Amino acid sequence: MALTLLVYSLGQRQLRAQLAQADATVLDQKQRPTCKPTFRWILQTFQAIYLVSMGSAQQVSDLSEEHSKIIRLMGFPAYRYCLLN
Repeated sequence: MALTLLVYSLGQRQLRAQLAQADATVLDQKQRPTCKPTFRWILQTFQAIYLVSMGSAQQVSDLSEEHSKIIRLMGFPAYRYCLLN
């Protein structure tokens, strides 16, 4: 449980720091821009995204611009694994 809370806290801190540095915002639960989102809300927004595999081709479905912005802000490792070419 402690390790889970540590990862949650580090993810939230990383995202908030990147939002502050880029002077950017993301949408909260009420669809209002915020620069201090909770990591729980961010993870909930990603629940509707799926990786579809058909043969050797893979595609990410339902990835919005808001999701892409969050992935970019989280840093290169997350960007590399979440956005497929």
